[in-house]
Amino acid sequence: MIKKTLTKKVYDCRASDLLNVVADVKSYPEFIPFCSNVDIYDRSLARERDHFSACLSINFKLTVENFDTKVVVDRKLNIISISGNSKPFKSLNADWSFIEKENFCEVIFSLEVSFTSFIKEKLVSLSFEKVALNIIEAFENKAKE
Repeated sequence: MIKKTLTKKVYDCRASDLLNVVADVKSYPEFIPFCSNVDIYDRSLARERDHFSACLSINFKLTVENFDTKVVVDRKLNIISISGNSKPFKSLNADWSFIEKENFCEVIFSLEVSFTSFIKEKLVSLSFEKVALNIIEAFENKAKE
């Protein structure tokens, strides 16, 4: 199992703006590297808390991986929780926290993941920080548009 946490300061961006971009899973293929398709289903919208399921297609060099997740967006607490257990994962738990500071937003991304493939788990473990920073930067750029 991989357990990682990454914290990044994002300047010139409000916590609510970043949360809304990360919560807009349907738009990921437009700006997230490797993401080619997203289907949203079982959506339950509320004023401060949304629940939905999403099937994401991720392109890895010569293959495409599809996996299902359950997503909870809590706008009051500025957090997003993601879970899943479909291939390529044995288990997936990811949490985003967006903390408004005086002149920046602190983004905390925590991941606990176990893969069905030992090789995929090692590859993700070795490249986690680089990939996570690239994804956060993509969200940051989209939020600033």
